[in-house]
Amino acid sequence: MNRNSTRRRLLAGLAGSAVAAFAGCNDVVSDGSTGLTSSETDRASTDRTIKLGTMLPLSGPRSAVGEGIRDAAVLPIEQARDGLEIPLEIEHTAADTESDPAAAAQAAASLVDDGYPMVTGPLDSDIVLQATQQVLIPYQTVCCSPGATTPTLTTLNDGGFVFRTALSDNVQGTVMAEIATAELGHDTAATLYVNNDYGWQLSQAFSRAFRDRGGTVTDQIPVDVTADSYADALERVGEADLAIPAIYPEMAQTLFTDLGPSPDLDVLCTDALREPDLSEQVDYSLNGIKGTAPLIDGPGTETFVDRYTAEYGTEPGLFAYYAYDATAVLLLANAYAGQNDGQAIQSAIHSVTSPGGETITPESIADGITLAAQGSAVEYRGVANDTGFDDNGDPTETTFEYWEFDDSADGGIAELDRIDPY
Repeated sequence: MNRNSTRRRLLAGLAGSAVAAFAGCNDVVSDGSTGLTSSETDRASTDRTIKLGTMLPLSGPRSAVGEGIRDAAVLPIEQARDGLEIPLEIEHTAADTESDPAAAAQAAASLVDDGYPMVTGPLDSDIVLQATQQVLIPYQTVCCSPGATTPTLTTLNDGGFVFRTALSDNVQGTVMAEIATAELGHDTAATLYVNNDYGWQLSQAFSRAFRDRGGTVTDQIPVDVTADSYADALERVGEADLAIPAIYPEMAQTLFTDLGPSPDLDVLCTDALREPDLSEQVDYSLNGIKGTAPLIDGPGTETFVDRYTAEYGTEPGLFAYYAYDATAVLLLANAYAGQNDGQAIQSAIHSVTSPGGETITPESIADGITLAAQGSAVEYRGVANDTGFDDNGDPTETTFEYWEFDDSADGGIAELDRIDPY
């Protein structure tokens, strides 16, 4: 099958209501385990173009966080362009998922049609599942999501083309349940979850782990991302000791406003609400409200924060760190593969994040791309953590942070403890 002709048919097939025609096609995907033999044998000249797309929500309800994550995702590209001393060019196209699964599938089709073999994104779990199963997996395009936490990705029949730098909610749910029972001493809890795959899966993960520890989940309450009030949902929490808001950052201002100061129940936040400026969006202090999040403690954390703050005038949010790492890994993998080919790139991702090569951090990303393009082994160590992937494309060896809002702390958030979930 001619790849160019299939791209043209793909884009045409998604142009109207035919998006559903791709459902289920992930059942017949190649496993993609080709190794690097062909790319090492036929390694292209360093005088070539690396092609990378980004798929993030630049419009719609998720655009408030999507733009900052997009900014982080393009930083490695800008660093490489400024620092490369070989005739290697980087071509980048930013596609808008519009915070909508159907629009994301169309955006993915457009990138595939234009010959992009790899994508940073999409961001959200439900959008990742649709875009990958309908477009990216069948057309052997690698993606690395900085925000999809759904456990479904771990078992997805993806042919090895789907990676993520964000951690699965199965792990976070277990950590939260342990804190809720052992640290906070609660035996009843209710979840309020954004009504999509991300919210439901995280609610389920916490609920299972909480029950395993003897707790009772009184209710799991769906809430809409665009709702003007969550007062009715909070009323349903009832007599529970603890509320778990599995929601997006842009929903938190409304939730905490409806909750009011000095509430009668505890709140334990998820990683999505670990946002330094959230306290400024609410009319009362959030001091003492606690949460969990994967610890941001990679070798390149300080370098990234300094560069991001200098470039954009604000501190990065949690998923911005993951976006930077996703792009950096893809650029290194493409350079090492020597070609814009999804199968070669997916194999190279494991090569450039495994021990044994020259250590590359955000400070040396341009040098790393140069070395990789010349065929030298490199090992990327990132801004969120050391950066590595298991056979399912999931990140490995992440430590969790137990934190709380604290106006007196640097950035408005204080670390209470570090937790090894493994």
